Amino acid sequence: MWYTTIALCLVVIIQGCATLRPDPETSLSGEDAICFRWFENIEATLGEHDLNDPETVHINGFPHLRTNRFLASMADRATSKEAFAEWLEQMRQLDAKGKKLEFANLPAIAMQQLVAEIPTGGSFDQALKHCGKRSNKLSLNNPKHKKILLEQAQVPDAYHNWKRVVGLYPLARYVAGIGIERLHRELDTSFKIPPEKLPLQGKLIRYSPPHSGMLTPEHISTMLGPAYDNPLGVPHLTSLQLQQLLANFAPVWEIDTRNDTDKIGTVSLANDKQPRIDINQPTVYVAQGYTRWRGKVLLQLIYQIWLPAREKTSMLDLYGGPLDSVIWRVTLSPEGKPIAFDSIHGCGCYYLLFPGQGYRAVSPNDGAEPVLSPKSITTLSPGHRLLLRLQGRTHYLQQVSLVGDISGTATRNYIFQDSEELRSLQMPNGAKRSLYGEDGIIDASGRAERFLFWPYGIASPGAMRQWGTHAIAFIGRRHFDDPFLLDNLVAKE
Repeated sequence: MWYTTIALCLVVIIQGCATLRPDPETSLSGEDAICFRWFENIEATLGEHDLNDPETVHINGFPHLRTNRFLASMADRATSKEAFAEWLEQMRQLDAKGKKLEFANLPAIAMQQLVAEIPTGGSFDQALKHCGKRSNKLSLNNPKHKKILLEQAQVPDAYHNWKRVVGLYPLARYVAGIGIERLHRELDTSFKIPPEKLPLQGKLIRYSPPHSGMLTPEHISTMLGPAYDNPLGVPHLTSLQLQQLLANFAPVWEIDTRNDTDKIGTVSLANDKQPRIDINQPTVYVAQGYTRWRGKVLLQLIYQIWLPAREKTSMLDLYGGPLDSVIWRVTLSPEGKPIAFDSIHGCGCYYLLFPGQGYRAVSPNDGAEPVLSPKSITTLSPGHRLLLRLQGRTHYLQQVSLVGDISGTATRNYIFQDSEELRSLQMPNGAKRSLYGEDGIIDASGRAERFLFWPYGIASPGAMRQWGTHAIAFIGRRHFDDPFLLDNLVAKE
């Protein structure tokens, strides 16, 4: 008992020390000081209303900047003045995007107060840009700021050390290993069966993307080439180019449908802030991301569906409950060819990896649990898309195959929505709120499994959560948005 208590105290002390970050010089004057105070006032106001969005991480002393795991990893490239300036600008844009969404979620009175205090005139968005760029200019010419940012612009992992200490993690990981091996065998079985021979519990419903012309490989390569022309080598696309790529690689979802809990829909919030899924409007939420692979930065296309529930089989079902979600991700080479596809559920559970043609899965060397890679995926041929077959009730991904003509199957068309809309949803009373809590978790989706799996250090295992908070391994530490995840898991054949 005394050993556990001492260990717990040490963990708390270490975590406390890790959060101490030196602030930059705040001896500012004139408009610089006014902008700095305005940014700090925004942060304080958001904190008072519990509206700090956890998708990105604030940097102490720099209230106009935020980072994420990818941008934090790019500190090693931000060495020249040009690259450092580009890095600062990306973090400024990340902060401005977050503040706009958080601002929209404020009560009207708090909004009006912040608008009344705008230091430069103009709109809230214009002031964010003006003051943010002005603050970046100061940091660009301040060696102390540069040193602090390069060292401290980091993202903590999504694991709670104290839970692993108290929960006797070294022992618990062996128990988890047995369960993971059994789960992988179960998930892998369906990928050995042709889609048409998979058992059915209900009827198959397919959801197809909006009709759009497919891009040729040459077109995609020509599009991506110039996008890399910047000091950090990060592919920056126009809005139109991103929409074209998302439409081109959008999958067809096929679900074994028993009842309404197996239908995808649009997310909304009731006046009591409880999430609802409108199955009358099938929707796929889309986003872009980046990863690092073999010294290059690669574009990632992200597709997410939401369903009303994972229906419980009984009162003792640990894994069932309200809301369910599945995420599908496509990672493109600089030439626009898929090097890998991977998937998780919205809880971070059930990670699956599918190398693209010419690539193979390799055993991870990060000390975390094994990764299930059921099959490779061949290059998409013209006029064909990937079909993702989901099991009824559990919504496990059962099979991935190519599909062309889908006539003869019950089909519904889905629409695209930006995933960022989930960070500021309008309720029937006109107010706005994020789907997620300040910890990134949707409390309404909590599962009973959290009472069993807490020793692995993951907050509320089984609950749906926000991008940037997906821990995807019980053994070891692994995150879905880790910029080096695929660098450790995929190699050329």
